[in-house]
Amino acid sequence: MQKEPLISVVIPTYNRANTILKSVNSVLNQTYKNIEVIVVDDCSTDDTEKIIAGIQDSRVKFYRLEKNSGACTARNLGIEKASGKYIAFNDSDDKWLPEKLEKQLSFLLENNCDITVCSMNVFEEVTEKKMYVFPDSAKLNGKKISFNELLKYNCTSTQLIFGKEECFKNNLFDSSMPRFQDWDECLKLSKKYSLCFQNEILVETFQQQDSITKNPQKGVKGMEMLFEKHKNDILSDPEITESFFKKISSFTCRCKKNPVLEMSYIYKAKPNPINLVKLIMAKTGLYKLLFNLKNR
Repeated sequence: MQKEPLISVVIPTYNRANTILKSVNSVLNQTYKNIEVIVVDDCSTDDTEKIIAGIQDSRVKFYRLEKNSGACTARNLGIEKASGKYIAFNDSDDKWLPEKLEKQLSFLLENNCDITVCSMNVFEEVTEKKMYVFPDSAKLNGKKISFNELLKYNCTSTQLIFGKEECFKNNLFDSSMPRFQDWDECLKLSKKYSLCFQNEILVETFQQQDSITKNPQKGVKGMEMLFEKHKNDILSDPEITESFFKKISSFTCRCKKNPVLEMSYIYKAKPNPINLVKLIMAKTGLYKLLFNLKNR
């Protein structure tokens, strides 16, 4: 009987002593057993390292960065240390469902793709109330995810990604990105490899109060960097232009600024009466006011 291929699971962590054990155990308790769990500590100042040291499982490997360098640098070190045929990622505050690896490997092989992205339930941290399912499958057309489709709608998140080791070894995460590193990574990969969507919930994520998803300034900066990387592709398609700048405008409003530039791009791409009204509202400050009232 052929031995199951080794799967490397990379978990970057920083000051997650209260959640790291749950994250690691959800990986160790997978129905698929031939794994290595690579935990990379980004210079935590709490008991994270002590907690990992207390795990009695030879499949767990621990590395610590010499200085605090960010999650992507930690992920990249994990990728470099990985020896599996396939690589998956978890975050130190998220939990996998028991059959995640088994189901993702089967899906990848059955659909002859290089990378697969599954779905997850998103919970509020304190109340643990379910908020929504990500990604929205209604926004995706079947299994195959093209570069243009991914550029229009970000359906990725690191804890959902599973793929062949060569994909990640040859394409490390961009550590200069303040946010949307997973989106940026998958856009890069989708130009070279076959990327598929697995419409199955296999992860549970909890929105932490100190998460970068709470930081709109990083959202704006990340989107601006993505725009510079893919400017021609974004502006060549009116639907992508509208979708992309709608997303930036939401972060701009959360930064208490008026999304005039964003609405200008949208109106130029799709010059209709509705977008003209939105542009005027942005220039007068009304768009920002209404947005923040709606999203209190």
